[in-house]
Amino acid sequence: MRKTMLLFASLCAFSAQAEITVSDCVIREPAPGMNMTAAYLTIDYSDSESIKKLRLPSPESVVGASIDNISANVEIHKTQMVDGTMKMVRIPALKLKEGKTQLKPGGLHLMLKGLKVRPKAGETYPVKLWMTYTEDLTCQAVVKTSAEINAGQG
Repeated sequence: MRKTMLLFASLCAFSAQAEITVSDCVIREPAPGMNMTAAYLTIDYSDSESIKKLRLPSPESVVGASIDNISANVEIHKTQMVDGTMKMVRIPALKLKEGKTQLKPGGLHLMLKGLKVRPKAGETYPVKLWMTYTEDLTCQAVVKTSAEINAGQG
């Protein structure tokens, strides 16, 4: 029982002292006839010396996400070259490193499948990132067209 209490107290300390922010949240307006789209964002992560001393069993990670108003199926994906072809590959978790982790076109991203509604440019939707140790992160994602995202406005 005592070990359980110490572990719980340690995890609470981690939650209080880790610095994690999420910004630049964007959802791509789906292409005509497509029932899926992607979301992009930036996660900025840093921790303190006291957190490093806890020696947690694994790094802080994003283990999933939800955008309930748009899709019940949100997956973490990475884009990689497979046999000379660019493919999206689902990953079970996104391990965070010190500094910024960018989810962007052509790289890491959130894939929204089986859309309930078709998000339109200019609309805003809440995104929730599920974290391993800290409280879940949220941001308001603005829907942008592919042209706006490709022009660097995403």
